Amino acid sequence: MNVAQCPNLILWIQNLIKHPKLPFCDTEIKCKRNVIYLLYDVNPPEGFNLRRDVYIRLAVFVRNIQKENKRFRNLRLVLPPWRRLYHWKSHHLQQDHLPWSDFFDIESLRRFVAVLDFPEFVREISLYGLESKPFVTIHKLLQLQHFKDMFESGVFTDKWEFAAECQGNDKLLQGSYLKELPLFSKPLHIRCVHYQGGASLLGSVLQMVLDELDVDETPKVIAILNAEIVLHDRWADRQFWQARRSMRFSYKLNEVVNQFRLQHFNSTDITDSVQRPPMWEYEHSSHNDQSIGGPYLAVHLRRADFLYGRESTTPTLKSAALQIKYYLQQLNLNTVFLATDATAFEIKNLKSYLSRTRVLRFTVDSIAQKASIKDGGIAIIDQLVCSYARFFVGTYESTFTYRIYEEREILGFLRHTTFNTFCKKSTMEDCLKNSMWPIVY
Repeated sequence: MNVAQCPNLILWIQNLIKHPKLPFCDTEIKCKRNVIYLLYDVNPPEGFNLRRDVYIRLAVFVRNIQKENKRFRNLRLVLPPWRRLYHWKSHHLQQDHLPWSDFFDIESLRRFVAVLDFPEFVREISLYGLESKPFVTIHKLLQLQHFKDMFESGVFTDKWEFAAECQGNDKLLQGSYLKELPLFSKPLHIRCVHYQGGASLLGSVLQMVLDELDVDETPKVIAILNAEIVLHDRWADRQFWQARRSMRFSYKLNEVVNQFRLQHFNSTDITDSVQRPPMWEYEHSSHNDQSIGGPYLAVHLRRADFLYGRESTTPTLKSAALQIKYYLQQLNLNTVFLATDATAFEIKNLKSYLSRTRVLRFTVDSIAQKASIKDGGIAIIDQLVCSYARFFVGTYESTFTYRIYEEREILGFLRHTTFNTFCKKSTMEDCLKNSMWPIVY
């Protein structure tokens, strides 16, 4: 064969020299070069609902930097596996290392930003045939920390800097999936970062980190600890709501909710005039204030640590019952759906104050169902049933309540039926209310 027979041969050879071949690369990942996998984790005590908000902060960041900077065109956000959380009390269930697909529709998330569930990440990076296989090297692990003086000169400004040394190095990865196989990182790969500001500030941090790493085109794995320190760039703007709307729950959980609504309230999306198209992209502002909801009042009554951590705003059981009665009377309803972390004894006492009221809670049908949906799934079901109600009352400063507010905004309810809060006093005097953040399309 001569060059005349294959005119592109020289060009092909030149490109091959210019772009050295990656290690074995499966066609499934199309041999993408300069792929960056961004892993993250959150302070172990933080709950399910704050973790969902942290995801939104990072998802919006990744979406924006992919568009704005060619270096991050192949940046992918890896979803951290769920660990057993404080509120997941069923210790007989296996509730460690749960993928996001147990709770969320991953394809829906992916239509907003490039994400990988953790098992997908492990499978994909193995296709590159890297030297560390079957282990996955974290090339740089960034421990985010607050500045000691967050309000220097009385002003909060966005800033970051590498810390001279990491505080509490021996406990750095305690409780994090990032210290467990197949992941591993060397001590020299760990950097501590004083960080203060919105998610976009991460761009300059990652730029600096990549400059320190090898310049070859093999995949890079960067991990962030204490990602909750990263703030929203803009709260409740259009991108925030796009990311939030993309967080559709799994088909399995939605089916349980729909069956429960139909069985107990004769409630469906059609009868309740609720906006829920097959894809979140089809949701539209024209449906705002159009949803009616099922014929029931829904309440989220937070107890447990709120009884002493937020005693000044948390009502007694009697006070909560009197407020429930008031709302039922105003709405001409006799059914209340109760989402709560109260003990069985507290629930019994609450019901004693509501003797002529139909009080419903979600309970699993069987041990097999509980093993399938787990404690996290039960909490999501509670939130969704509350989201479809005619009227909702939540708990002051509860992230669980906040997520219900957001879901009802997406579904298209009137705001006066959504942004309601239990008061400390049954007379509802001197009552602190949660903030309102209307949906933006």
